[in-house]
Amino acid sequence: MVAFLSGKWKSWLDGQYFISSEIGNISKQFATARCIWMHCASLGEYEQGKPILQALKQKYPEHQVILTFFSPSGFNMPGSFFQADGVFPLWLDGRLVAKKWIQAIHPEMAIFVKQELWYHYLTELTCNKIPVYLVSGTISAVLLKWPFYRPWYLRLLSCFSYLFVQNEKDLILARQFHFKKVMLAGNSRVDSVVKNRETSWTNESIASFVAGHPVFIFGSSWPADIPYLKQVLLDPFYEDWKIIWAPHDISTKQISFLMDAVDMKWVQRLSEGKLDAEYKKILVLDTIGMLKYAYRYADLVYVGGGFGKGIHNLLEPIVYQCPVIFGPNYKAFPEAVFLVEQKGGFCIKNLNQWQQILYKLRDPQVRNHCGMIASSYIAQNMGTIDKVLPLMTIAAVKNG
Repeated sequence: MVAFLSGKWKSWLDGQYFISSEIGNISKQFATARCIWMHCASLGEYEQGKPILQALKQKYPEHQVILTFFSPSGFNMPGSFFQADGVFPLWLDGRLVAKKWIQAIHPEMAIFVKQELWYHYLTELTCNKIPVYLVSGTISAVLLKWPFYRPWYLRLLSCFSYLFVQNEKDLILARQFHFKKVMLAGNSRVDSVVKNRETSWTNESIASFVAGHPVFIFGSSWPADIPYLKQVLLDPFYEDWKIIWAPHDISTKQISFLMDAVDMKWVQRLSEGKLDAEYKKILVLDTIGMLKYAYRYADLVYVGGGFGKGIHNLLEPIVYQCPVIFGPNYKAFPEAVFLVEQKGGFCIKNLNQWQQILYKLRDPQVRNHCGMIASSYIAQNMGTIDKVLPLMTIAAVKNG
């Protein structure tokens, strides 16, 4: 019923119909293949699993990689985007469904990212003695407090061959409930953003637009973030700054919110080609996959999503030693908690707090100091691959 009202849920439902009708063909496609299966909720979780998957492809080049996603943002992307051999929606959990899926792809290893706990899939993998790993895992203290839910939750966690958790709190919780195969491996997404930083990348259009000006990037932004952009435009101190606005959704409708909110003569879209950089103040980054590199031009960054379901990727800007500002919905993200506690990043709840932070960050020495603190999170969490990979093993699984 929701699919009639929501394009996203319609796409999700189409994915369920697809996987149900195509399971026979998928079974034929991978009948003789040796497979590694990774499941992610969405593209964000994929970025956390990506460096591990790349390392496994190098270690096991003869294996094919199968990716599944719960969100259409993942399974609607082509396999070439992920360097995967197959990208599919995750068939909604069920005993018979899980059995059919495992028989179809017969993986020799399974990887679940962050908080993806699916009872029948995990049970079926365990029954078939297929190693399954939780990477960049987080353990819910809230769920463990519910007496009715706790045994079921612990049963799910016990299905994993190894738990690779993100922070000390997760490690303590796991050990409190007597899990022995658990490791503090950090956030695997850190290794991914470090590779972004080390990638040689320039964009002539962006370079000509900023042309020596200080740069304020609004990354992964939503319409709810526009009032904060408007405050920057009204602040005389930031008059000489250039602004790069990267909408989370690059549809025409979302970009029109920005166009309607500011003076059109200030704005140009990157997709329009040659930029009139001298007279334009705001560059709309209406592209996919470029923001993670464009952050290298930034002096100050606002990351969107904090006034919605949750902030978007903070690691991408802080790897370039940028101080970051974000909305109040951040506590589910360990890197954001670190930034707020160590004062390398700042949470705002309203325009008054925004103005206070903007005033504080006028000083370039303060910005540099905050940026150094922010990037220290990267230094402390690098090397997840070196910790995780030696403990991941392939099982001998019979086809079918």
